Amino acid sequence: MPARYDVVSNQGETLNLHILYTDTSDNAINLDEYTAEMQVRRSVLGSYTVLHMTGSTAGFTSGVTAGSTFSSLGTKGYTGGVTGGIFLNRNAGNSGSQTGGILIIAGATATSLVPDGKHVYDLELKYTPTGSVTRLLDGRFECPGEVSR
Repeated sequence: MPARYDVVSNQGETLNLHILYTDTSDNAINLDEYTAEMQVRRSVLGSYTVLHMTGSTAGFTSGVTAGSTFSSLGTKGYTGGVTGGIFLNRNAGNSGSQTGGILIIAGATATSLVPDGKHVYDLELKYTPTGSVTRLLDGRFECPGEVSR
């Protein structure tokens, strides 16, 4: 069962969220063989993501797609100039490793493309060797609108 955590991310402001993934004895879990994915949608039934982030520990690969502008050709989101992603086994300051650390970053450009309002999100980890998926977090993703542009 996922933990419920509501996120408030101001539109146009960098989002930094760090969590520590531990077992029932409070020991950090090594995330070397995991990948992560976080999706934010307008609602649980929403067809499109307004923010989509991925990541792993392999070379610190990560990605982010943001925005709700979709063409009739099916283009989903915007990636140009958008920075961020999910970094596994990383510390809160993004300056070194931390076993079990999950650092989620969405740059200011990415969050500026998220529509203002209340959305929903979840964060899932996939264990690569078996393909098993664990939903770690879910909840509300609130994005107060930006006046300054």
